[in-house]
Amino acid sequence: MKRTQIYLDEDQKRKLRLLAADRGGNVSDLVRRAVDRLLSDEFRDMNRQELFESARAAALASLGGGASDEEIETAYRIARKKERLRA
Repeated sequence: MKRTQIYLDEDQKRKLRLLAADRGGNVSDLVRRAVDRLLSDEFRDMNRQELFESARAAALASLGGGASDEEIETAYRIARKKERLRA
């Protein structure tokens, strides 16, 4: 682990201290968990966009370049299912 300094306003710090005390932990643990959640959400959204673009390209290629929104959505759902099976 690497030490990192961040700036919080007084209200943020107070609320974090209260929450940490309530949960029996410390502020550092809360901040790390919040950062983990943010990163997980962001990377999941990035993967979702990549999956959509891949499915869109596959649908367009299989239909000779002309795919409806519904066909693209169907290809996207199939790609998501395949991705979940790999995970």
